[in-house]
Amino acid sequence: MDVSIKVLADVSFGRYQDMVRTVLLAYGQAVKQEMMEDKPRPPSQGSMRYKSERQRRFVMAMIKQGKIKVPYVRGQGSGLKGSETLNRSFRVDLEGDSAVLYSAASYAPYVIGDQQAEIHQGRWRTAIEAADIVAQRGDLDKIVQGAIADLERM
Repeated sequence: MDVSIKVLADVSFGRYQDMVRTVLLAYGQAVKQEMMEDKPRPPSQGSMRYKSERQRRFVMAMIKQGKIKVPYVRGQGSGLKGSETLNRSFRVDLEGDSAVLYSAASYAPYVIGDQQAEIHQGRWRTAIEAADIVAQRGDLDKIVQGAIADLERM
């Protein structure tokens, strides 16, 4: 999702760039907060369906070989790698003219990303949906207005 913001002000380019970085970081943090608060209930018993008999056989073989543990035990992560618990694994970084939301959880793309698994659809919001919610709720407008007000005070 691209969000464009037009600012008509008599400010130096450096101050304008600082304001843009401030807005991006604040928007990213608001999306991060929205994602951290989204923790749906566990899926109902039996909601996992195999796509094919071949997939079912593969999963059963991996369980038999010990490569898949039942019940599943989530990794603990570390101080350097980050948490494997999804809603505690987010961080926001600025990369050029973008704020990027990262997750240390290895399974994040399949829960909240563009590769969202069918079992999570309708239960977990994707990161794009969270960004839309923050913008539609008016939080982005408030962030921009606050940054412009700070810029005018300087």
